[in-house]
Amino acid sequence: MQRLLLVTIFLSISIYALAQTDEEKISQFVQDGIFYHDKKEYDKAIAEYTKALNIDPKSTLVHYELALTYSEIPDYKKALSHANKVLKQRDQHLVEAYMVKGNVLDEQGKTKKSIKLFNKALKETQGHYLLNFNLGINYFKLGQLDEATNQFIAAIQQNQLHSSSHLYLALAQKRKEEVVQSLLPNYYFLLLEPKSERAANAYKLLTETLSGDVSADPIDANQINILIDGNDDNPYASTEMMIGLLSAAMRTTEQQDIPKEVLFMTNSQAILGSLGSLEIPRQDIWTEFYIPFFEKLTASDHFETFCNYILQGANASADKWCLEHPDEVESFFDWLNEK
Repeated sequence: MQRLLLVTIFLSISIYALAQTDEEKISQFVQDGIFYHDKKEYDKAIAEYTKALNIDPKSTLVHYELALTYSEIPDYKKALSHANKVLKQRDQHLVEAYMVKGNVLDEQGKTKKSIKLFNKALKETQGHYLLNFNLGINYFKLGQLDEATNQFIAAIQQNQLHSSSHLYLALAQKRKEEVVQSLLPNYYFLLLEPKSERAANAYKLLTETLSGDVSADPIDANQINILIDGNDDNPYASTEMMIGLLSAAMRTTEQQDIPKEVLFMTNSQAILGSLGSLEIPRQDIWTEFYIPFFEKLTASDHFETFCNYILQGANASADKWCLEHPDEVESFFDWLNEK
């Protein structure tokens, strides 16, 4: 009986150890595959994932990683095949598989099918900000700007630190010619990504928006024309007028010698600081998130730091300022964390 008990215990431990070993092997193969994928050595990544799949042919993690890698090659047929295997199991990595499949459909020119898939994914999963964001991108591509805006807002409401959603919300509002609604997410994007590759384009978009509808008179060069929105339903009309006036003032001789970063700071503080006094009859992401945030920021001692921080990627003086004022930058982020 003792010998039989020892044999039984030994077998149980051996089976458990073997199962652990398989899981560890799969984990290592996947990590190696991700390493090669990130280096764009896709054949080597696929070889590692295949080793993992030989151990567990149903692994949703491995099928998802293979789908992602094949979509990068691109081999869309195989990418869809592996994504569908994940979706068929209705287990883990559903959101990730929906992401790959939806993006592959879009890359194949089947954007409407991709939209349908992402809407299905939002209903069948607990939702995820990346599903909303990618759905918004598809609507944006089709020019359905209201639908795109709704999805970008939904993504931000789930993850306020998702910089891409702020950027594309700014782009969508710019296309809709909604000036203030474009400015605010643009400022916020630059707070999150001041020195990324996209920051330069975001700063260009911001300065274009801050320029307002201002132009020199074709007959009298000394006269400046400002186009004012006559829509009575626009609650931001007064702020847009301020943007136009500030932009016109920047063209005067008196302000042309002032450093750009100084003008940017003073004009931004005037514009953002004015928003809290507006009487806006509706509640939305601008009135409940952006405006309260920037109202507190302009009233704080950190606005100069904020402006220099978001200008780092576009202005050498601002970049130098941040390097020379580390205590102010640290204090600014302490304030952000507190708020």
